[in-house]
Amino acid sequence: MGKKNGKIASPCIDVCKDIRGVCIGCGRTKKEQKAWKKAETDEERLALVQACLQKTEAMGTQALWLREYRRKCLKKGARWPWDDARPDARRLILQDD
Repeated sequence: MGKKNGKIASPCIDVCKDIRGVCIGCGRTKKEQKAWKKAETDEERLALVQACLQKTEAMGTQALWLREYRRKCLKKGARWPWDDARPDARRLILQDD
């Protein structure tokens, strides 16, 4: 693995199938996908990734999204957004059902 480049990877996990305008992979709408492309700061990107975390939880696909998104970050050498989270918070984020 290469060094982490500090960038935040797109929340897309390549399970791109829309159901009623929402991607079942990342939970984003087309508007949110476009917002990612327009995001200029890590803070904006992090907010969009955090929204995916919440939306996939509501859809019941959070465990899949987290697993695949973490794998993508590792593969690309990108920053895992929760690297800096407290260990107890990280456990909650990564908790599998």
